[in-house]
Amino acid sequence: MTQQQFIEREGSRLMEGAKPFRFGGPNIYWLGLDENVGGIDWPTPFRVIDALDTAKEMGATVVRSHTLAASQGCPKAISPKLGEYNEEALRRVDFAIMEAGKRGLRLIIPFVCNWGYYHGGRSTFTGWRGLEDPNAFYTDEDVIRDFKAYIYTIVNRVNSYTGIAYKDDPMILAWELGNELNDAPAAWVAEICTFLKQIAPRHLTAHGKQFQLDADKLAIPSLDIVDVHYYPANAEELLRDAKAVQAAGKVYIAGEYGWPDCDLQGFLIAAESEEAVSGTCFWSLFGHHDEGGYVQHYDGFAVHYPGCGINEELQQRIQQLREHAFRMSGQALPEISLPDAPIITDAAAAVKFRGTVGAAYYTIEKSTEGEGGPWRIVYDKQPVQHAGAWIDPTRIHTKEAYYRVKAHSLSGEAGGYSSVYKSNPF
Repeated sequence: MTQQQFIEREGSRLMEGAKPFRFGGPNIYWLGLDENVGGIDWPTPFRVIDALDTAKEMGATVVRSHTLAASQGCPKAISPKLGEYNEEALRRVDFAIMEAGKRGLRLIIPFVCNWGYYHGGRSTFTGWRGLEDPNAFYTDEDVIRDFKAYIYTIVNRVNSYTGIAYKDDPMILAWELGNELNDAPAAWVAEICTFLKQIAPRHLTAHGKQFQLDADKLAIPSLDIVDVHYYPANAEELLRDAKAVQAAGKVYIAGEYGWPDCDLQGFLIAAESEEAVSGTCFWSLFGHHDEGGYVQHYDGFAVHYPGCGINEELQQRIQQLREHAFRMSGQALPEISLPDAPIITDAAAAVKFRGTVGAAYYTIEKSTEGEGGPWRIVYDKQPVQHAGAWIDPTRIHTKEAYYRVKAHSLSGEAGGYSSVYKSNPF
């Protein structure tokens, strides 16, 4: 781990020791359990590492990730059934938390989701008790005990890689009661926050709502952070909510915001200039697919950094997200990093390779004489292909061929070549 201090609250500010702590970053909701690669499954280590490296390249110091705890009701969830826990699922969460810590990335982790998505939600808890009304999540005594038992199990988990209990891990910035628990009564929020403070006293508590400030929660003593989500991003709403939360002596963050189809730059500048805004997390980051290209997600808000290969406006907006994150945390904007060498995974019907963080263009070269060349360019510094398959129009499938690939940054500078990949004839 690169940082050891817990983030603390001082009135309406987050503090890292004696310094105010502000951040910009992504939501990477799928780090513990994924829905985007052919069914519900754990993301591979490559995908976790690639996404976290991308977040770091984009200037993030904080990542918000639902499925590091909001994971109930399916065979690969943390809790497939009431009172049962999946050790392999927890080891996958351990891995993601460890890798985030290695990169100095703090985590905001919700325990449950308002919505009944693939990773479960509050209706999963009520369903386990045979209750049809999902609002019984807040009122039924058995369900509340079940939820508290789940929280207790999560925060007392000892990471199998680091040996650190989650409740003792300073890289966990805050536990969020749940994602967009829009109808949560104030008394329930106070009860759960108080419980959390008892079992994880060094961590902060967070609660939020979709589209508007949950103002009736501002007086809860055990609540530290108020999280509001904006679709689309709106600077006027951001400033209004942030000042209201600040006046109540709580920390304000914009835990999600939609970045296309809005005055994004105005929203980001407003967040940067208003000290009442402690952090922002855009929705949402997706990295490279194991078999080539990017993982696709079709909600209209997927960020594929650096945004090259679609249109200029999208690329500019994604660069604005990067610049904003560095400014929020007070870091100087660094030069764009040189991308690492890709890894070719297949070259039979098409050339496929694992993309590399920060790559905007790729050059593919082929030899028909041997792994030492001579080399002929098939694609010369071409923009990324989001689907991932690169057809070689010169390939004769009755002959063997050798391929190598290198990546270029947005500025055009090239990294090193991949290892040579031999493709046998059909």
